Amino acid sequence: MKNKLIILSILFAFIWSGCEKVVDVKLDTEQPRLVVDASLTWLKGTNGKNQTIKLTTTTGYYNQEIPKVSNATVYITNSSNMRFDFLEKPNTGGHSGKYSCSNFIPVIGETYTLTIIYKGETYKAQEKLSAVNSIENVEQRADLGLNRDEYGIKVNFQDAASQNNFYLFTYSTSYTAFPSIDVFDDQLLQGNKAFGVYSLDKLKKDDTIEITLRETSQRHFNYMKKLISTANGGSGGPFQPSPASTIRGNLVNQTNESNYCLGYFSISETDKITYTIK
Repeated sequence: MKNKLIILSILFAFIWSGCEKVVDVKLDTEQPRLVVDASLTWLKGTNGKNQTIKLTTTTGYYNQEIPKVSNATVYITNSSNMRFDFLEKPNTGGHSGKYSCSNFIPVIGETYTLTIIYKGETYKAQEKLSAVNSIENVEQRADLGLNRDEYGIKVNFQDAASQNNFYLFTYSTSYTAFPSIDVFDDQLLQGNKAFGVYSLDKLKKDDTIEITLRETSQRHFNYMKKLISTANGGSGGPFQPSPASTIRGNLVNQTNESNYCLGYFSISETDKITYTIK
């Protein structure tokens, strides 16, 4: 729905660009839906006890502020039914929408179930905590991209041969307002050296790049691929038809399935390094 509204807004801008009259476009707005940001990571070398989940709701197209969710019950259980409560974090002057846990116990291979109770309805999702191999080294290259003419970095690590693996790379720099995210699987490199690639024209000596590597589930991998494709305009360019349906994650409303929420619950081990351009 939001993509349709963006395309309509652009078309109206072109049509009325030569007019002085202001056109007030009336847009239909559906009832707010719960939006869940529950991406739990266990950074290598830490105990992983401190975790945070963020809850917001959808809002109107022209609204500048994203509503934060308060008074929700949030907790995670493991396969032994041990419960980890995520308590709402107070925010001066308003609701923070952040729910934190300080005693979480991450275990590789363990299955975790997230439960959210909000406005009398219960949402649940389940994921297994995946391990990831460490980043081995970073190379600066001038032969990246489809035409082998882009400058950037190549991040190397070893793929585990015992199973099919799905990876998520995040690259953060001072030049970009949001991190760059890339996902790929090991279909063509099973058990061999694997790598992620990041290129940016503005990179220069002494710039730093924070690199994060996660191994994730196949379902989360597919979900992220759809999100990235939508964010990039899809394969048909910015004026392609919008997606036929909303991209939905793994959380299911147990009380009223038609009142679905957005977002995803994922959990994985993470390796992170900061690289300085030479």
